Parts: sequence; structure tokens; C-alpha cells
Amino acid sequence: MATTQELEKILKTAIDVEVNGMSTYTAFADKTQNENGKNMFRKLAKDEEEHEIMLKEQLEHLTKNGTWKEIQIPQSKLQSLVPEVREKQIRTKGKAKLGEIDALNTALDMERKTAEYYREQAEKIEDTQAKAMFSQLAEWEDSHFDLIQAELDSLKNTGMWFGVPSFRMDGQY
Repeated sequence: MATTQELEKILKTAIDVEVNGMSTYTAFADKTQNENGKNMFRKLAKDEEEHEIMLKEQLEHLTKNGTWKEIQIPQSKLQSLVPEVREKQIRTKGKAKLGEIDALNTALDMERKTAEYYREQAEKIEDTQAKAMFSQLAEWEDSHFDLIQAELDSLKNTGMWFGVPSFRMDGQY
């Protein structure tokens, strides 16, 4: 069973990860020319800020009380954006610059690593509330990954939408 100090260390690392994600996405939004990409990075930065706040609340409670606080974690707001993103992608297909594609690839890597970190913590922590929080955070990061991948696929004109071909060579849909 993880000690309070070990849990505090895990939470501090998670906070650092979210702060880094927020600052990275803010910088990407500032540098991105494509309006869809810019808005997506802003929304990702906002999500990371919400994660940071939640983790800080948990850390404060753990430090003061030595126990884990039950937190209701809502579904990511970005998960509801999928139809909106699809419509915008159709209008702006092929308008990305190489720097934007590099930023999206970096963002994919960040989200993959962050989700893996949260899953690892959920596996090794025995407290059911802590396990649930880290599992939900991993799901949030997965939804970020999917959104970024969809934007990347659109900008690269791959004909893919969340890993599924948007058309077939035989003309069937």
C-alpha cells in the first residue's frame, strides 16, 4: 500500500505533467496559424488547467488529512467536440503548415505518455478513489489523443477519421 508521502509525490508529478501540458498547448496555440488547430490547443490547455486544479485539491486534502478525497470527475468536455471538429476539418483541409503538424505530433506524444503515467498509477495504488481518479484522468488524456489524431489526419489529408477511413476505394460508404 502506498504511503501518504508516496501518494503526495505521485500527485506532485501529475501536477507538473498537467502544468507542462497547459504551457505547451498555450504556446502551440499562440504559434498555430490554422484557426481550428489554435482553438483545439486552447481547449486542451483549458482541460489541462482543470486537471491541475483537481490534482492540487487532492494534494491539499491528502496533506492535511492523510486520506484521499472522493472527487467526482466529469467526462472531458473535449469528447463532446468531435462532431464540431469534423465539420471544421472539412472546411480547412490541407491548410496546415509543417510547424503545426510537428506541434500535433508532439501533442500526441505528450498525451500518450500522460495517459500511460495515469494508468500506471491506477494499477499500483490500492485506494479505490485514487484508482478511479487516475483511471478517469487516463480516459481524459485518451480523448485528447483521439482529438489531436483526428486533427492531424485531417491536416495531412489521410482520409482517416479517428482511425477509420472516411471513404473506401470501392466507392462504398
